[in-house]
Amino acid sequence: MYLIKKSFKWALLGLIIWMNGAVLAQSPDLDRYTSSKGTRKAKMTNSENEEGDSWASKHPEFMQELTTSLYWYQIPTDLILMPPQFFLKGFNYVPRYALWKGGDILSLTAGTNLGFALQFSNIGSLFMVNVPLNFELNLGRGSLADNDDPIGVYAGLGLEYNFVNNFFLRYYEDDSGNSYEKISDLNQFGLQWTGGIRVKFQGRPLVVRVSRTLGNPSRKVAITHLGFGISMF
Repeated sequence: MYLIKKSFKWALLGLIIWMNGAVLAQSPDLDRYTSSKGTRKAKMTNSENEEGDSWASKHPEFMQELTTSLYWYQIPTDLILMPPQFFLKGFNYVPRYALWKGGDILSLTAGTNLGFALQFSNIGSLFMVNVPLNFELNLGRGSLADNDDPIGVYAGLGLEYNFVNNFFLRYYEDDSGNSYEKISDLNQFGLQWTGGIRVKFQGRPLVVRVSRTLGNPSRKVAITHLGFGISMF
């Protein structure tokens, strides 16, 4: 019995020594799983790399927005025998590219606010296209595609072309004194200012854009644009 107890003690001691050796031998592996320097960090890095492989992270200088819009036309009364203002509802595609970056919070972008509108009525259908070229200074959200600030603002200047068919309705008299109507299109070039705000609200990247005719455009029609939509970054 004594020999059996003694043998059991030695066997238990040997088992404890072997287990300690195994634990010590595996301590680097344990460190990998229990410390922030091991696999957990590697997994986080892999996740970051997956995010880093996104298109926006590879091309942060290029940004896009989609908005629905309201165009307000203010028409000089000496040019038209109609109400001096009317509204068109449309939609806009806004691509921009950063020409200059001031860190990750400031940029100068060049882009457009390409607008379309179509309106049907009993007096005729109206089609509108608006093509500005804007240079904008952006601060915060929207300065670059990978900027994750919750809010950003921007302002800029640009050139604008606006076309609306069947826009002007005027009355004329011929040599015999007979009156007749003449409808002409609006083809107008001018300057504009633009500005707005970008926010992330309840997980949605929202944008508000305002622009307005600056100075005296070629056909003297002042155009105000208000857009609301989403940023695609």
